[in-house]
Amino acid sequence: MVALAVLAGAGRANAVPPIVTISATATEGAAPLVVTFTAHGDAASYHWQLGNGKTAEGPVASATYGPGSWTASVIATASDGSTAQESVEVRSVVVRLRRAQESRYGKEAVFRGSVVPALAGESIGLYVRGNGMAATRAAPDGTFELRVRRLRTPGPYEARSPLASSRPVFLNVHPVLQMSFVATRAVGARLAARVWPAAAGRLDARVYCARELVRGMRVAGEADFAVSTDCPVGYRAVVRVVPAQGWLAEAEAARATVVSASRALGVRDPSDRSVVFRHYPGLGYRFQPLLSFAALNQNVSQRRAYAARQIAAALLGRAVRSGDALFWEYDFSYQGGPAPWRSGFAQAVAAQALARAGALLGEPLLSAAADAAFRGLRPTLLLPIAGGLWIREYGFTQQVILNAQLQSILSLESYAAFAKSAAARGVVRELIVATRRLLPHFDVGCWARYQLAGPPARLGYQIYHVDLLRRLAVRRAEPIWRETYERWVRCLP
Repeated sequence: MVALAVLAGAGRANAVPPIVTISATATEGAAPLVVTFTAHGDAASYHWQLGNGKTAEGPVASATYGPGSWTASVIATASDGSTAQESVEVRSVVVRLRRAQESRYGKEAVFRGSVVPALAGESIGLYVRGNGMAATRAAPDGTFELRVRRLRTPGPYEARSPLASSRPVFLNVHPVLQMSFVATRAVGARLAARVWPAAAGRLDARVYCARELVRGMRVAGEADFAVSTDCPVGYRAVVRVVPAQGWLAEAEAARATVVSASRALGVRDPSDRSVVFRHYPGLGYRFQPLLSFAALNQNVSQRRAYAARQIAAALLGRAVRSGDALFWEYDFSYQGGPAPWRSGFAQAVAAQALARAGALLGEPLLSAAADAAFRGLRPTLLLPIAGGLWIREYGFTQQVILNAQLQSILSLESYAAFAKSAAARGVVRELIVATRRLLPHFDVGCWARYQLAGPPARLGYQIYHVDLLRRLAVRRAEPIWRETYERWVRCLP
């Protein structure tokens, strides 16, 4: 037995430690990280110290790791009792992100967070709905700062390292609301508002006189409208953004004190008696814009400054503003059309009369109103035809009426000269192109049609045609004006 003991002792003294290696399903990843370890070698048994306070027996062991750095070890024991040990490092990562303080569209927003466990220089990216917005590297203590130079997108933001992503943080964004509420001497007050981006929500825009709602609208993107009534206590405008998902509500308010057109022009007792009313069967006397501006033109031609000032003030008081244009509307149905309706013919004469009155009276207000009247000649009041344009006497019909076209050429030529307007000269060129090409189609020998494809005009309109052609023949060199005038004038009684 002694010999056996010596031999056993000699055997242990000469024993070779077992061979052991470790493989793992993952040694780093997002927390909680589940890792399965496998010991490889020739040992008889394996004992695991998993680093998280737990142990295991056998060649295979599993563990779940929270955020941090961990060390898992296995002790391999051979059949002769000799041992060997192997270890593996595990990094279970969590990324934390805090919501940015600034959340206004187009401004800088700063997101801050940290990576645990820290790894100096680790790359970090900021994403919203899969789109990368910013990138940086972590400091030695794991903290990071991500800057979005121009914030444009609300929604769930997350920070990503190569191993893990943060929980999404939802950032609501303040849109940019711009508002202008300006009193105009010509027509009440104008409210213009816009929200950036347009997708941020709808605009609820309202204008009040005292507590009474004067006008309001709810639109997408931008609002632009005017109020034309005089409010002695002043107007108050309120614009709100009704936000879409992810955007925050915004609101602006402003006040404006309106100076009426009559006060601006120094008219103490404005009266509608200054403008022209015409009797229409079944309708009574109704405001007639075209004849009113013709009356203003006549007063200017006769240099009757007082009368011109009175009628100009009354006309501006009746103007309707739409965007940057002024209109004078017919407030009754005519020829079966809708009410109210607008006339391109009236707009052209308005531009001329107001420009001339502004020059006579030295009133920039009237010159500005003339420009606004010209801007009212939009596509709805101009008819493309014969390679040019034709003025619409009635905005709701396609009628091609001769006297309206001839008078509008003369009126817009006059306005262009006073306003030095290249745009007006361009419209005149387009009107002349269409007129020269279609004038032969109005010609029935020694007389004219009132409208294209219509019967011959009544005597009163034919006298007007001849006078307009005479004035055009004086101003323009093309033979068609004088030739047509000389032929038609011989036929007048």
